[in-house]
Amino acid sequence: MHRLFAVLLVLVAVTNGRLSVYHRHQKHLSLRSARHRISPLTGVRIALPTPEQLEWQAQEIGVLIHFNMATYVDDHDGCTGDMVPSISLFNPYKLSTNNWAQTMIDLGAKYAVLVAKHACGFLMAPTNVTFPLSPSGRIIPYNYTVDYSPVKGVNVLDNFVKSCNKQNIRHGFYYTVVNNDYLNVKQGLVQNTTLKKGQLNITQQTYDSIVLQQLRELWTNYGKLDEIWFDGGYTAELHDSVAALVNELQADSIIFGGYGVTRNPIRWIGNEFGHAPDPTWSTGLEGGGDPNSPIFIPAECDTTLQQFDRWFWGPHVLLRSLTELIDVYHRSVGHNCMLMIDLTPDRTGLIPSAYARRYKELGDFIRACYGTSVVPIYRNSSADGRIHFQVFDSPVTVDRSVVQEDQTLGQVIRAYSIDVQLADSSNKDQWKSVASGTSIGNKKIDLWQAGSQMITAARLNITETVDVSVLKAFTVHLCS
Repeated sequence: MHRLFAVLLVLVAVTNGRLSVYHRHQKHLSLRSARHRISPLTGVRIALPTPEQLEWQAQEIGVLIHFNMATYVDDHDGCTGDMVPSISLFNPYKLSTNNWAQTMIDLGAKYAVLVAKHACGFLMAPTNVTFPLSPSGRIIPYNYTVDYSPVKGVNVLDNFVKSCNKQNIRHGFYYTVVNNDYLNVKQGLVQNTTLKKGQLNITQQTYDSIVLQQLRELWTNYGKLDEIWFDGGYTAELHDSVAALVNELQADSIIFGGYGVTRNPIRWIGNEFGHAPDPTWSTGLEGGGDPNSPIFIPAECDTTLQQFDRWFWGPHVLLRSLTELIDVYHRSVGHNCMLMIDLTPDRTGLIPSAYARRYKELGDFIRACYGTSVVPIYRNSSADGRIHFQVFDSPVTVDRSVVQEDQTLGQVIRAYSIDVQLADSSNKDQWKSVASGTSIGNKKIDLWQAGSQMITAARLNITETVDVSVLKAFTVHLCS
């Protein structure tokens, strides 16, 4: 699965042998509507976030639930267009979205996005959409849905939303516009090719109408969506209609691939390993971002629990180790990027036990390591907000630090350093440097290269800023 930004000029990219559509959006397109302010201190233009973007960043961990017809396809991680899988395959006879939600709680996820429709074209809820076949014009229902499967009568999306609401987990949906094997669509365009088994022939106008009708259903029937995913973007012809629909129905939702159609866009970090570069800024349109961009568009790091970039459940697929997942956490959340990890129900409709254990192991580590911090007996900050000092009532052993910036008025810190007073030092004016960096944003975690240190005080120095900075937190920790 390749995450590509929605913009205006349709292009085709080939990655690992797989085609993906994206749209290249010229940066000037939305600059006039970008929210920014001018720093009274430096005169620099500072991008401003929306309240919804800051709330979304504060969640830190979410899940992207890959459960759809592709779960039942052998040998491939998704549909390939060779044929449309038989609807009789979709039979999650033990389906429990409460089981999914419990795994989210164990992981520590605060939001969840469920695949409503993937490349196969299979829709996880009933739909009232009908459409004409080409060239006959005969009207038929969109019948490649859960309501025509062996579990007819089960609305998976509705069950998912109810389970999330019980656990106070925010919910959203993934819907791919650019691929639909059932309707012979690739790169957002109906193909002029010989139909494969199970495919139907329609016009481009009909397909665009189906997309907008189904989005209206998804964005109307399930309450406010925390996050909406456009994986692969959308065609230029659909841009204005999608933007109008967002504004009408889900104006407050965070939208992945939504730059140019929403005031709450987020960006893809540029890989599916869960690795954000250091630095990663909350501003800028691509990859690690750009501190000078006037557009606040924080990053999301999506990745899999299964090895080899496998998103849908597959038989005999190995899981990534806890050690690797801990590294993912530090290189995503710890680098100012939201971690969205794949949640993978199997063909029964449940999270496999081995998977559930691994999610919980990661959650347990995060809670044990960062759920509490060493509490100082004394804190102080300089009047200009550049030095933050904490003293402990007795020597403490720690090996890492966490810094969080208040971004209400934008991300303004450009560089920082952290030093400590060692407990065995006779010179109380002597400080040892343990970490330094540039971007902080929502959260920056520094694992000290010197390893664990017994200290009596810690100091955060803001060495470069484009305006007066405000901190949300500065803490030190010891983790096993």
